[in-house]
Amino acid sequence: MVDQIQIVELDDSTDDRGFSFSILEENLALIGAIRDVHVAEIRPGAVRGNHYHAHRGELIAVVFTDKWSVHWDTGEGTEVHHRSFNGRGAVAVVPPRGWSHAVKNDGIESMWIYAASDVAYDRYNPDPVARDAVRRVVV
Repeated sequence: MVDQIQIVELDDSTDDRGFSFSILEENLALIGAIRDVHVAEIRPGAVRGNHYHAHRGELIAVVFTDKWSVHWDTGEGTEVHHRSFNGRGAVAVVPPRGWSHAVKNDGIESMWIYAASDVAYDRYNPDPVARDAVRRVVV
């Protein structure tokens, strides 16, 4: 079992045309076969996440141009941790199953996340346990 959140700087091939980052095979191997990818904007001051997965592995690629932070716990009733970022770049965040996690935009510009999962997500399923995105607030 993994005992820490993994945060990996993504391979950067940015040039004059704009940002370009690669999520490499070794990054994707942290969760296994990809069955679902979710793309989402996070506006200034907003938070995405505040949930945990009991059965799904997730890799969250965060592309940023301003301040932001990732927050997590290590299970129900445990201490909340966070790490802050500033500037421009991209990282992959891989929270272990059962650890609540959230990404917060602490800056003044929108940012984007690309969340890959090893199990397909059904946002229309009313049961959060069956959806495997169980709410537990960390920020």
